[in-house]
Amino acid sequence: MKKISFLILVIVYLFLVSPKALAQHFTSASYIIDWGNFNITSGKKVSTNYSLTDTVGQNAPGPYQSAGYKVKSGFQYIYETFNQLSFVIDNLDINLGTLTAGVASTATNIITISTPSGHGYQILTQYNHPLALTSGTTIPDTRCDLGNCTTTSAKTWTSASIYGFGYNVIGINTSGVATNIGTSGYFGSSTAYRPFSSTGKVAMSETVPVQNHSARVSYKTNISTTQAAGSYQSAIIFTAVPNY
Repeated sequence: MKKISFLILVIVYLFLVSPKALAQHFTSASYIIDWGNFNITSGKKVSTNYSLTDTVGQNAPGPYQSAGYKVKSGFQYIYETFNQLSFVIDNLDINLGTLTAGVASTATNIITISTPSGHGYQILTQYNHPLALTSGTTIPDTRCDLGNCTTTSAKTWTSASIYGFGYNVIGINTSGVATNIGTSGYFGSSTAYRPFSSTGKVAMSETVPVQNHSARVSYKTNISTTQAAGSYQSAIIFTAVPNY
């Protein structure tokens, strides 16, 4: 059974009798226009060297902010509302290859997000189950070099004697160079890993609207000599959430 909730919105219209006050009033035989103000110019201008949106003539245009609020006054800000949420994963089939005991195997893919006007986004990661054979035998989740990483706390994992499965996420620029933008609060470096969780955990986030911000996701596994042979599989789930 699905639980259905209803939000009932009651709108009360309050009519006040007051003298008619219009900031701008224009009439002719063909039209009547009443409006708060008229711009001298506004719009979006571009060239090979710049992109500019402007509002000239509107009362008090510009961005204003204080604790608890942000106001963008001016018709040029409407262009920000045209941005749509986009989330792309460049490779959906990750193959860690043939595993050798004591030799780490890695693979990567790249995630890219764009968000509408708002307060940024969060990207959550999870798996449906640990890397496993159809028989149920699993590769354990990594505990990292000092046994101190968790599903929400990434730690260094470089030792060849530490076995398991884990991942790293690091922000990159358009050239693929690591910047850690969006991921520095979750993964301190490219050698910091954490295990996946069966519930979504934030792995990347920002608090401002972004366009085409990317991160490289690295998957790593290392097995012991006693690990059973076979084809291990799991499904990794990414969830992109825009913040408003």
